[in-house]
Amino acid sequence: MSEENKKKLDEQLIRCVLDDKLSNDKKLRKMDYIIKLGADVNVRHEFGYSVLGLAKLIQNEDVIKFFEERGADKDFGFDKEKAEDFFKSASVEEINRTLKVLPDGYKLDCDVDLSERGLTELPDFSKVVVNGNFNCFDNQLMTLNGAPSKVRGSFYCFCNYLTTLKGAPREVNKSFVCKNNLLECLTGAPNKIRGNFDCENNQLTSLEGAPTIIYGNFNCSNNRLITLKGAPREVGKSFICKNNLLECLTGAPIRIGGDFFCNNNPLKDMKGMPEDIRGEFFHRSDVMFMKKGNGRIDS
Repeated sequence: MSEENKKKLDEQLIRCVLDDKLSNDKKLRKMDYIIKLGADVNVRHEFGYSVLGLAKLIQNEDVIKFFEERGADKDFGFDKEKAEDFFKSASVEEINRTLKVLPDGYKLDCDVDLSERGLTELPDFSKVVVNGNFNCFDNQLMTLNGAPSKVRGSFYCFCNYLTTLKGAPREVNKSFVCKNNLLECLTGAPNKIRGNFDCENNQLTSLEGAPTIIYGNFNCSNNRLITLKGAPREVGKSFICKNNLLECLTGAPIRIGGDFFCNNNPLKDMKGMPEDIRGEFFHRSDVMFMKKGNGRIDS
């Protein structure tokens, strides 16, 4: 049997294991038929799982027993290095083919690096969780459709042609960096970021859609902001909005745990100044308004 035909049979076998629409009886008969055609029961998934390993993922005792009886009792486990190398070099089609056979909510315990590859679209990671970082920066993406539902590490999509964040992960545990795009709004951003959120160098005229809480720094410098309406309510470290078109600070966070930088804005007054700034307030390059002990700003 040719390698190409064997690969097709292996794919059929894996799909059969994961096909919830099939009854157990039909699933077992179909698997038995595929194996008789010559498929290798010990076939390894792209990331190192044996078919038995996949069977265990769906916790189907009949399927597990079926493969154990046929000697498919070697579970190779997840190969992080192999998975990361695969994502760095495989085509969008190859990645989609691999992702298609994975169950919803499958956790990829690795980083995914799709950066600097000239991609115009992402493979469809929408049904999986990435436990590491997800990198798709420096491509030609105009949309984030296909991004993972959750990223346990950081999400980097800077240096693309994005005009919106729709399709972005619903949850990102660390940092979210979308600078150097063509963003006109932040709709689609996660609600909470435990690291930094960087949306500088875009075309934002509003911060509507921004995360509500940022544990790290928030940077929206070098945009076209005329208001801070929509800004996070709380920023754990510094809030940076330099080089915009702000005339007042209405909409600024209620609490800033670090410094507040709004240099190079045509501010006419301090209306909207947060009362709780734990660091310092920088207005112009040559002026710094120091905070008082109670957190208020002395202007």
